[in-house]
Amino acid sequence: METNSKKHIDLTYLKELSNGSNEFIIQMITIFLKETPLAIENIEKYLNTSNWDALKAAVHKVKPSFSFMGIKELEGIVNSVEKYSETKTNLDQIPEMVSKIKTVLNAAIQELEIEKKEFL
Repeated sequence: METNSKKHIDLTYLKELSNGSNEFIIQMITIFLKETPLAIENIEKYLNTSNWDALKAAVHKVKPSFSFMGIKELEGIVNSVEKYSETKTNLDQIPEMVSKIKTVLNAAIQELEIEKKEFL
C-alpha cells in the first residue's frame, strides 16, 4: 500500500511556529492525535446521515490542523467537500473524498505517533 512509502506529514511549519520549543510541538501533535479520530468519526457519521451542514462544519474544523501538520495533499479535497456540502452539489463524489481524507489522516496519525517520540 502506498501510504507507507510516502509521508503525509511535514512538520516544517510546526517547527517554525514552535521557536525551538519541543514542548509546543509535542502539545500540538498530542492535540491532533487526540482530536483527529473523533473528527474522522463525526465526518463519517454526517456523511452516512446526509447531514451536509454538519459535514461542512466538521471538515472545516479540521482544516487548521492540516496546516500545522503539513498535510497538504488534503487541502483541495477538504475544500471540495466543504463546497459540495454547502451547495448540495456533486454529493455522489463526497463518499470517495471522505474515504481519502480518512485514509490519509489515519496514516498521518501513525506517522505522528513516531515523530512525537523524537521530540520527547
